Amino acid sequence: MSFRSNEAPVPPLRHSTETAVSHGDYVENDDSIDVLDVLLTIAENLRWLILWPLVGGAIAYGLTFLLPDKFESTAIIKAENSVASSMTAAHVLDAALKNLGYLDNLSEEQAENARESLQSNISTSVVRGTQLVSLTVVDHSPAAAQRMAQEILNVVYADSKPREVELKRQSAEKAMLEQQIVELTAASKTAQRQLENPTAGANTGALAESIASISSNLVRMQEAIHKVDKKMLGLSAEDLIQAPTLPKKASAPHRPLVAAVCAAVIGLLVLAIVLMRQSWRTSRAFELHSDRVEALKRRYHLG
Repeated sequence: MSFRSNEAPVPPLRHSTETAVSHGDYVENDDSIDVLDVLLTIAENLRWLILWPLVGGAIAYGLTFLLPDKFESTAIIKAENSVASSMTAAHVLDAALKNLGYLDNLSEEQAENARESLQSNISTSVVRGTQLVSLTVVDHSPAAAQRMAQEILNVVYADSKPREVELKRQSAEKAMLEQQIVELTAASKTAQRQLENPTAGANTGALAESIASISSNLVRMQEAIHKVDKKMLGLSAEDLIQAPTLPKKASAPHRPLVAAVCAAVIGLLVLAIVLMRQSWRTSRAFELHSDRVEALKRRYHLG
């Protein structure tokens, strides 16, 4: 006697992923990067990856010719580090603009805008370990850049001169130092005579040390007097290490650099779009979305 089962025949097993999904099991997708797929994608789109950056770089290079050229004039002066900040002070820039006639017939707001524009085109720096201050002025013509740099220096020269009260204080300081030098010089001569003709029981070693100490103090006071004289005179053209230069070539725009940067950015964008497009195509979500798009096309009788 044979028995026939009422159960439906078991269909052949398909892909493991489909079987797991049919039984409600969770299957983790493989999110690892397929290097070969990436390389193939790049190879398939190599023409666009080369063409678009070249076109973008060429366009950027051409557009730079629409930008005005900029020229830099640089001056170097021997001065205190604080002079670097005074070169960009508002009153110095206003005086330089006024002396060159840039503020003629301008309102207060326009004058302020002109000063802010000039301030953005000026840079100063201090050479570390030295008393050298550099001033760089950028303008649309070499002569204008050089003229503005020179005028800023002229204003700084005048601004560095001490006022009447400060001049009196420095004069008194110099007189005091000179009096101390006279007294130390007299003491040094006395000690020198005692050392040359020592008396009985005289400590020649102490005398020699006194003379050396007096000589050291004299050197320091001479240096102090020199500094006071320098402050009283202020800065001048004699302190210039390098006069404002007259540039021959434009410092900006850097056309090759602009073209290279634009080409690199466009190349990265195109590569990102290509890889995202390929990733979207190979994902299951793309298949589901494609089915929905096709259904919508059929519903609305689209081509």
